[in-house]
Amino acid sequence: MKKLITLCVFAVLPAVLVLPMGAGACLIQYSVTVIAGSDVAVFSGTGETSAHGYFECSLVNSEQVIGDAFIESLKLKINSDPEVGVEFGVRAGASETPFHLLSDVVAFSPIVNPTASALASVTLTDRSPAGATITGLFPGGWMHQARYNSSAVFANLVNSFSIPGGTLTKEEEKGNEFSMITINDTLTSIESEFWFTLSAKDSSAGTSTFVVEEVPEPATICMLGLGALSFLRKKK
Repeated sequence: MKKLITLCVFAVLPAVLVLPMGAGACLIQYSVTVIAGSDVAVFSGTGETSAHGYFECSLVNSEQVIGDAFIESLKLKINSDPEVGVEFGVRAGASETPFHLLSDVVAFSPIVNPTASALASVTLTDRSPAGATITGLFPGGWMHQARYNSSAVFANLVNSFSIPGGTLTKEEEKGNEFSMITINDTLTSIESEFWFTLSAKDSSAGTSTFVVEEVPEPATICMLGLGALSFLRKKK
């Protein structure tokens, strides 16, 4: 079931978007904040959702310089399931560079005990003779965090790793579309965040998806079952 969703942009003065249940396409304002070292950049714009509340946009299509580092690509995706995800491509400057990528916060009317899944993938590429290292800055060395209700952590994904050369991709998930995990709580928002340090001159790319779904009430499930039984009887 589609929920009433308010999208709060991660900024000092947040923009607000309301996606009513069953609404058609609508205009939204969006942004993703990127922190590279001590430099901050906010990539934002205006776009239109699909009739089903889906929105995907590339915020960076050509290389952008932030301080001594580079943002090669940046994409935001939002859905009224609710779902939020961010994709990125970054390159460190002449010295080791910390990166912090914060998605929009998707806030919605309360969902009690929903099911959820989260996925994150990180690719590390060595661009120097010394090998490459990417170090997660969340507790435990994790690079990605899927959170709900601002501070509750649903999943820590993809731990720190190094390569002697070349390219390596690591992907992890908690639940998936075929095996969703129940969160025994009342959810009002979700967000996706990457936070890591990248070795000098090397590059990294990543993607994330965090989805929560409302579980139908038992009476609804029963009605659906009775409807299917009635349909089968009519066919006979």
